[in-house]
Order: sequence, then C-alpha cells, then structure tokens
Amino acid sequence: MFERFTKDARLVVTHAVEEAESRGDTRIGTEHLLIGVARSPSLEGLMPDVESLRAALDRMDREALASVGLDPELIELAGPARHRKTAHIPFTSGAKDILKGALRAALDLGHRYIGVEHIAIALTAIQGPDRATGMLRGLDLDPDALRAVLLRQARQAS
Repeated sequence: MFERFTKDARLVVTHAVEEAESRGDTRIGTEHLLIGVARSPSLEGLMPDVESLRAALDRMDREALASVGLDPELIELAGPARHRKTAHIPFTSGAKDILKGALRAALDLGHRYIGVEHIAIALTAIQGPDRATGMLRGLDLDPDALRAVLLRQARQAS
C-alpha cells in the first residue's frame, strides 16, 4: 500500500511509529498519525503544533485513568511502559482505516499519489469517537472545518 505514498507521507508514518514507541504504546493509533501529520512542514500553519497535540493526548490519557479511579499522577511517576523493541508495531483498526481513507481522499481528488494532505483529510473525516478527533476538539478545533480547508488547498494544488 505504501508504494503510492510520497516521501513525506511515508515520513508521517515513520513519525507515528516513533511517537508510539516514545510513549511506550504497543499499537500505532490515529493519535500517533495525527502527531506525525503535524510534524510535516507541508501543512505548517494548518495543523496544530506537535507539543499542543501531545499535551491534548496527555490530558485525554489522564482523564481516562481518572475515570476508572486511577491516580494519573502515580502512574506518570512510573513513566511509559518499556516494551521490548520489536521489528513491527501493529496499527490499530482505526489507523488502518485512516490509511485507507487517505487513498480514498487521493482518488476523490484525482491524485495518483497519497500525500500528507490526504492523510490529514482522512484524519479529519473520522466519524464517531476517536482519539485523534478528541485531540483536535481538545484544542478547540473543529475537524469538519479543518477538513474543508485541507480539501480546498488540495484542490487548488491540483
């Protein structure tokens, strides 16, 4: 599937893997892809900055822990879980859906490649509750409005 990805889009996936590893996560989710997209200079000014996204993700994690009665401060003291490094960290089904959605976005726009913009469009098109959407909303960003801007720019670049 990655053969249609531009060099920058592949780098988004690489950054997502790095983000998951640095957090001690065992799967690559939509939240990691969103941070990977935000690291891309091609969407600078459109996407929130990486540190704001990480802070939003940390808030969501603390809220989730507190909701089940765990003290987030005690868990943070231990730091992220350290897992034996494996050759491959699997993608969540949601992250796989984003990569498929990026292909659909590219095809809908008549593009023969999958770029960072297509991944971003797919991330902002998520229906229902999702970690990436939660991060955007936690920063007072409307995914639908962001998607409209991304689509407009992608059409102008065609």
